[in-house]
Amino acid sequence: MTWEHLEKIFNRSFHHSLSKQKWFLVFPVIALCSFLGVICRTIAKASTPWIQMSLAFLPIFLCAGFLLAVGIVLVRIYHHELKGERLYYLKTIRNSGKLFWGISYLAVPLIFAYLILWMILGVFYLLRAIPAIGEFVGAILSFGPFLLVLGSLVLSILSLLILFYITPAAARKSELRPSIAEEVYGVVKTNPFQAVILPLFGLLPLFLVGGLLALAAFVTRTMYAAVDSSLFFALRWFLIMLPFSALLTPAVVFFFNFSAESYNFIHKKTEKK
Repeated sequence: MTWEHLEKIFNRSFHHSLSKQKWFLVFPVIALCSFLGVICRTIAKASTPWIQMSLAFLPIFLCAGFLLAVGIVLVRIYHHELKGERLYYLKTIRNSGKLFWGISYLAVPLIFAYLILWMILGVFYLLRAIPAIGEFVGAILSFGPFLLVLGSLVLSILSLLILFYITPAAARKSELRPSIAEEVYGVVKTNPFQAVILPLFGLLPLFLVGGLLALAAFVTRTMYAAVDSSLFFALRWFLIMLPFSALLTPAVVFFFNFSAESYNFIHKKTEKK
């Protein structure tokens, strides 16, 4: 892939992201994910570090299931746009109904793997709580929690790669089959460098917009949102997350548009070989 071709598909993905219909389709999903995040953060506010660990990562994998479902619709709509066909959003959603539940279940193995890591981490917390020798044992075994947290971060990155590659691959099918993972792996392994670089470009607007919004939320919390009861904490952050989600929506649409472009390019290149 040349820089000119990358620039072309980036700009095309960006221009097709400026659609109010797509924004209205994606915004409720992003708002739901934000709502889950606020609930988990509120519960974690008065919880132990072990519970806080679970509530920090669990929303990521739950939201991945919702985003996989809406991503199917976005990619199929994008394919119709590239072909110049007339768009019927409701028809596209109905035709994608068979894939919704199946592709959402792809997040289940990630959730299950994370819960295993979280339960193992709980063992280290129990060992550290042993009277007299707990702190010493915890210091000796500190590499364990480090590896478990690292594993959780790897699972989070894997969920992003699944969103980027599995979604456009599944959108090409009428139903989800187990062989889709092998198909995606076969397409991606032809050029590992390209397979890593393309998701970074797809995430670029998401990181830029999300980073700016996160900074604004942090300053708001520091300068305005005083520490108070859990009820007002949850209400305040839920209301903040509404404009946060709305402003983040175009970047999410771009992510799935660019994932469709990238997968089509890699898939065609693999077929030629």
